[in-house]
Amino acid sequence: MSRLARSRRIALALRRLPHRYRRDAQGATAIEFAIISVPFLGLIFGILELALIFFTSSVMTQAMSDTGRLVRVGAFQECGSAKEFKALVCDGMNNLMKCEDNLRIDLVSGSDFQSVTLPVVGMSELDPDDPGKKIETGVYEKTGPSEPVVMRGTFYYPLVLPNVMTRLESIPDSRRHIITVSTAFRTEPFPADAQCSDDMNTRIAELSGGRPGDQS
Repeated sequence: MSRLARSRRIALALRRLPHRYRRDAQGATAIEFAIISVPFLGLIFGILELALIFFTSSVMTQAMSDTGRLVRVGAFQECGSAKEFKALVCDGMNNLMKCEDNLRIDLVSGSDFQSVTLPVVGMSELDPDDPGKKIETGVYEKTGPSEPVVMRGTFYYPLVLPNVMTRLESIPDSRRHIITVSTAFRTEPFPADAQCSDDMNTRIAELSGGRPGDQS
């Protein structure tokens, strides 16, 4: 075979090569799945994270309702302060999502509901990568009988997925979604000299890891 014929044959093979691969469908499914797998899996995990946020919000709402009732009937007022009250709420949440580290509880009262002012919650400088930055326990005001009370829980939910995938981040560059639950009620006309029961004292001591009567 002459050199010219060989060159023509090679040129003809090269021209047919793209057509050959164009007709070859082997591996097309794997390539298509690789293309759509990233957004598809991102969507699935985003749905799961959103479901966890809703679940956490529901559990937190129930825990705050149950714990707020203790204040409403005068069963907690003599048992502790902000730290112990927060521990009761987290116990009602079964310490879901590290409740003790991520929850702030504010409970305030006033002469009437119009005069009740909740503290401003600082969120702009929260950095979960900085171990020195701690979420504040919150403000707790001791209430008496027949007083209006407003209770607010702020949960800094730690996001797993990056914000670019879910857009659930409440604080820029924090990987946190803020869950807020509020409730308002008027305390019952319980005796002004009501004392902390032994059962409640023991429960709070167990949650705080101390002995009954050690709360401050």
